[in-house]
Amino acid sequence: MFATYGTFGRLVRLFIMRFAPIVFVATLFVDGCVSNTPPRPHDPSTAALPPAPTSAPPTVTTKETGPARINLATRKSVHFLGENVLVDFCVVNVSDAPLTIDVGGDYRGSPRSLRFKVEVRDASGAVMPDPDPDPMNFGGLGYAPVIAVHEKWCQSLQLARYARIDAPGTYTITATHDLGWKGVRKAPTGTTTVAFAMPSATEAEHVIATMESLPDDPSTSAGKTAIAYADFSALRYEIYLAPLAQRAQRGLVRAIEGLSEIPTISATRVLVTLLGHADAKIAHQAAQALAMRLPDPALAGALGPRNPFENAMSEPRKYLSSHGWDASLADPVRLAARARLASHEVRDQQDGAFMLEAVGTTADGPDLVKALDTAIERTRTEPAEADVYPVPRGACQELLRAADMLVARGLGASSNPTTPGDIAVWLVALKRGAQPKGWETILERAMKHPIAYVRQLALERAPDASPASFIPTVALNLRHADVDVVVSAAELARRAHFTTLAGDVVRAMDTPIGLRLNIISNAAWTLGARFARMQALVRRLAAKESFEEAISELMSLLEHQGSSTNGETGEPERKALAIRWQTFVLKHRADIEADRHLPLTNPDVTPDLLPKSWKLGRGDGTEWP
Repeated sequence: MFATYGTFGRLVRLFIMRFAPIVFVATLFVDGCVSNTPPRPHDPSTAALPPAPTSAPPTVTTKETGPARINLATRKSVHFLGENVLVDFCVVNVSDAPLTIDVGGDYRGSPRSLRFKVEVRDASGAVMPDPDPDPMNFGGLGYAPVIAVHEKWCQSLQLARYARIDAPGTYTITATHDLGWKGVRKAPTGTTTVAFAMPSATEAEHVIATMESLPDDPSTSAGKTAIAYADFSALRYEIYLAPLAQRAQRGLVRAIEGLSEIPTISATRVLVTLLGHADAKIAHQAAQALAMRLPDPALAGALGPRNPFENAMSEPRKYLSSHGWDASLADPVRLAARARLASHEVRDQQDGAFMLEAVGTTADGPDLVKALDTAIERTRTEPAEADVYPVPRGACQELLRAADMLVARGLGASSNPTTPGDIAVWLVALKRGAQPKGWETILERAMKHPIAYVRQLALERAPDASPASFIPTVALNLRHADVDVVVSAAELARRAHFTTLAGDVVRAMDTPIGLRLNIISNAAWTLGARFARMQALVRRLAAKESFEEAISELMSLLEHQGSSTNGETGEPERKALAIRWQTFVLKHRADIEADRHLPLTNPDVTPDLLPKSWKLGRGDGTEWP
């Protein structure tokens, strides 16, 4: 599928950085205008060559009003659309003292560094669209370089990750970075122009051949400009379709990165053809690329996210789908999907499941059930993934999403489900509101199934208004050896408001870690076991693997807005905190039961309640202690 089947979309599993690039050469607060050479007309005598670089820099009129200026420079003034154009953004210290800036912390999980603000306008003044206007941002390493007098700090940008340029012409670019100066001084801005030409077929071949000769790694040192490097996603124009398709057929995986970005139906047809390639790697990459333009029902809200951190890349995918998908391709895609469902490879089943989510019909139901049988049976012996929650359990998560859509399109569930796949489809239908005669018996039987994952599915899909007769079975599952069965049982107890299970839920807090502990803890709170929940959290403080979740939830008793930490808490300190919090919780039982939060000014709220490396926000910009 388009991303990952459980981590962060085409983000954490692939961390694919996409899109193409552009240019500029500028300085701080430009008053005048920059003169660049416009795209040259096609000259047959030089058809095999790219445009010659312009050696002389453009003329720039600059008014410097602060300690720095921005120099924006490209390697040549005219580029072919499709080249991986690097723009060198340089902060030059024009003052008479060393200059400190703050950069970074803005790139992890994103297709670009987000603190750079880049705007591109065409000759008419229209702003070019952002190719990914809502990118993920999981931060990243930041640092504060000191720029010596008359020296510079640079970073090379791929401009097409900031603006989508579809046509030849001359464009005006404005770029800035906050430099960590917010509230101190205004950061400088650079402006320039750049020209683009559309290559001929011969020139396009030359562009690709040149890209093939470049390294994949920019080999960039911090503060220095990058060397030229390959980025096949820049080849997003129809002129590159034929040569990229030929390379993909010959087994060049990187060619599919370019094909995946060409927003046309003809490019989609090529990707569909590549689904049947003899090389499994090519076929899989084609499936991943195709998924970026399939009419995913999740983009219309028909399916939820796979996990809280999923990067759905909604806008880029909507763009590709609206320009590159045609319903006439649905049947060959369904055929490819069914072939993948029959595979024993998890990634093939995931690819096939996502195809059915997008274009599957009820006729695909039998193949889907068989795939679910295989995938669920596999959970008996293969452990759950450790790096994501909810756990996808191999292909199960994606196959269940496909089942959800096929049921929505009319697929009927078995009246007496027996195989794991039949039960899964029946549970999907139940979650969508189907309650056939005897549903309680079938559901409770699934809650006691010998396969733990089937129990988990049954507990997750049980209705909120589940009957009290389920309470003994839910209690049984709160003691199950599989932690995800326990979490699902605690969640059902919370949703169904089975208050008699409050004590069982609190006891279930003794071993889970991470988000699982948070979920069970929240269930205990909802069911009214507030004081016992706090005691359970105190018991988890001494263990390193549960410390952060436990201390964070305990601190919810204190009035504050946000927290920060700059180090780990060692075992001696964790044990001391457990003793301190035990005393504190006992003394403030009435406040806990009444859900009263204690102000940081309360004399009982002392710094020894916090790890030494932690701070709490007061809400007024200051921290405690």
